[in-house]
Amino acid sequence: MSKPKEKKLRLNFGRVFFPGDDKPIPDRILFQPLGNHVGNVKYLVKKWQDLDFTELHSRQRVIKGTELHDMGKPQRFSIIVETSKKTGKFKKYIYSFKGHRFLATSPELWEQTLARGHHDFSVQDISRDTYELKKDDRYRTLLESDPLLYARELYILELCDQIEAELACRVLQDEGQGESRTFMDCTIAKIDENTYTLDPWVFDEESIKLKFNYWTKSLENEEKDKLQKLIGKDEAKLGTTLDRIIKEWWTKLPNYPAWETKSITLTPLVTDRQVTKPIQDIYQKLGGFKPNPMQVDVYEAIVNNDNPALLIKGKTGTGKTESVLFPILAKGDRLILPLPTRSLLEDQKTRIEQYLLKFSQLPENKGREISLVVDTGSQMYRYVYQNGEEISKNLTINSRRHLYKGDVILTTIDKFLYRYFAYGDNKKSFIFPLRISQEKTVICFDEAHSYDSISFTNFRSLVRALYEAGRSIILMTATMPDIKASEFDYLELIDYINEPSNLEKITKFQQQELNRQHLDKRSFTWIDNIIRDPAAPEQFQASFAEIISQKYQIQPQRRYLAVLETVKDAVTVYLKLKQTLSNNTTLFLYHGRLAHQQRAEIYQKIQKLDRDEQPYILVTTHAIEVGCDLNSTDLITQICNPENLIQLVGRCNRKGNIADAHVIVVGDSIPDFIQNLRPSEWEKYQQTLSDLTSFDAAKIAECITNDRTIDDYRVVEMFSTLHDYVYNADLSCESAHKKGLVITRSWTPSATLVYDDGEHGDWVANMSQLPQVSVPIDRLIKKKDDSNFYAAVDVYERYYHVEQTRYQVRSLTWGSAYQKEIIIRIGKHDGIELGSPYKYNPELGFVELPGMFIKWRAKGSEQRLEYKIFGKNAKSAVISYIQGIPDLTVDSSTSI
Repeated sequence: MSKPKEKKLRLNFGRVFFPGDDKPIPDRILFQPLGNHVGNVKYLVKKWQDLDFTELHSRQRVIKGTELHDMGKPQRFSIIVETSKKTGKFKKYIYSFKGHRFLATSPELWEQTLARGHHDFSVQDISRDTYELKKDDRYRTLLESDPLLYARELYILELCDQIEAELACRVLQDEGQGESRTFMDCTIAKIDENTYTLDPWVFDEESIKLKFNYWTKSLENEEKDKLQKLIGKDEAKLGTTLDRIIKEWWTKLPNYPAWETKSITLTPLVTDRQVTKPIQDIYQKLGGFKPNPMQVDVYEAIVNNDNPALLIKGKTGTGKTESVLFPILAKGDRLILPLPTRSLLEDQKTRIEQYLLKFSQLPENKGREISLVVDTGSQMYRYVYQNGEEISKNLTINSRRHLYKGDVILTTIDKFLYRYFAYGDNKKSFIFPLRISQEKTVICFDEAHSYDSISFTNFRSLVRALYEAGRSIILMTATMPDIKASEFDYLELIDYINEPSNLEKITKFQQQELNRQHLDKRSFTWIDNIIRDPAAPEQFQASFAEIISQKYQIQPQRRYLAVLETVKDAVTVYLKLKQTLSNNTTLFLYHGRLAHQQRAEIYQKIQKLDRDEQPYILVTTHAIEVGCDLNSTDLITQICNPENLIQLVGRCNRKGNIADAHVIVVGDSIPDFIQNLRPSEWEKYQQTLSDLTSFDAAKIAECITNDRTIDDYRVVEMFSTLHDYVYNADLSCESAHKKGLVITRSWTPSATLVYDDGEHGDWVANMSQLPQVSVPIDRLIKKKDDSNFYAAVDVYERYYHVEQTRYQVRSLTWGSAYQKEIIIRIGKHDGIELGSPYKYNPELGFVELPGMFIKWRAKGSEQRLEYKIFGKNAKSAVISYIQGIPDLTVDSSTSI
């Protein structure tokens, strides 16, 4: 009679932990039973704050989805090794259950979909799953009334899963794995061995008690020898070897071994986050000043309204940023602040950071991590403040971990549109639309007057979509024309520009409380006999420099702001002043094609001199125009459109404390590439400038063109198409999303110029440390005279490597430019050396732009550019993009 076959134990692992330092021969390995992990997650889901889910039976569905979500793990378990790409050496062990979610099955489609969808949280998965659920009559009505219902339920499952996972990692001493979690919207902190805090608190119990069970495996000497033989020889096989060791050990066990248990209590960090009142308290504690009448009105409108929808009109220097930031912090909401240009991010970062440091010192925030996220698209930076100190430098922060996890999020309108439409990393991409749409999130568009043509069309569509979805939105502006403001007549207006009584109140406050006795006082001169010939700009540049030099020679103790329209003009004027003025002159150059690190450093120096009322000369472009908090004594600017002039003048005598502030406008005509006035409007503007002896913003504002913005119908349709796909799960619009087509300011996509001096090692890994700027690709077209063709310049594209779950670069390939993140590397070369070397000077920035592309004849509205690689591996790549409607769009990047 044959011996009965022994029954093998099921690989019943929920998670695997490698305590201590990463090494090829681990001291011990811990295994959490699958039932313990699932039970903990299920318990957290049951205790989730009720909100508005009960009547929709969401809790029951999420609980069922949680019971199913890891049922496929035993079949898909394996241990793998991560090795260095360069050396092949061991880095760390990780475990995998790849594909396990697709093994979850249930007769209830919604529950099965939750279980199978719990890993990626991508826009592709969620839109497809929502679309499939809508086919079921039982779910169609639910999803038609709330298209994001499934996504929000999936979010609860995933967040509870991640809270449990991070706690398990901390309790079982695998800190590295815990820090790698990329979904968390909560911060976990350890109080003692048995107590952890969670902030914000998302449960309806005063505290949560959890047990973590685990089995322990210590390697036998024979097993260690198997791993030792691979060290230094074939370390890529360490993973499969350890995997085999674990599985052999487990299958030989006669029964499930006894597990050990650690119990912990999870508590809220902060139990009371009520609005700080009265208003004077929060202003005094954060800003050290009394709120002005506009700030009082805005404070009341925000704290007394669950979903504020405001249009705030206020002059430059009236504290619009503080009027929104302070009540939102006091209320405990999240603020997303999209700005019109990237050059503003560093300025606002420095400004807001000081307030967050003070906010973290308040007694009710003791121990809390207050955070600021700066999102530039390709990079995200998260700064964390606690008890009045920045602690980011002392933390190991995964740059992708937070995904808009912040009290304040600074970004640009371009990048915000990308996040709104769920572009970014493939995994977790839907977290951006979800967090933008969460309760207690306020989206505030600063400098709302800055958008024109395509950017205004998108801006208007975006604000309308957010408003109709019930989101909290605020627009702030200083010079938005009435015709544009009328597009947002559904917003509550707080007007401290055109409303006489409000204007009188704030003027009186500034004069009496702030001692600003010289508000709006600036003498004015228009020098209209200096002509700029585009073909020969040298005379104009010399004359402009001479005006600054003469002013400085007479009054060297003043603060001069000199603004030109092009980078080349600004650089030339700067160099002329550097040659003619003494070495003791505090002279700066600032423009949008300086590396962002350089811009930040220069701006901080200028701000300090400005605060201390020390002299300087700043030569710049319109990169300094909006949002920058400067208080110059003199403004010397090339003639520009009236709305731009008003903005620039807001940087002169901004605080109203300069008795003899002076504005000088230079030039007889506005450059064609920025001119937006018709002949009759231009004549009116000229006459107004001629009549002024002191600057009058109201009279200049009358010259702003009041034409209603003409919409490019393609931009309107594109916004609608992407919105239907992401927010309404309309799969017929999926192809547009896959093309990566988001038109922000122009139909012309941009590329990133990176200067690699060879001193930073792996340039791809260290790209954030290298000088870089973004420019439209049509500015990189090769000229016929070869004047902008340089050696040691290569074109790459950044792409997401699915198997390695990280971004890499490769040489540019054929295809749509909208689907590519194009990177131009200057300074090192992979091919044959042709042409002269590109001369990069960090003081001057990327003055010249290299010619990388050969322009082909347009095919209808499609423009094609060819990039050729010469030498041994000669080949070419052609990229395409859509041309804008002639005379409809303006390339606003030219001047910066």
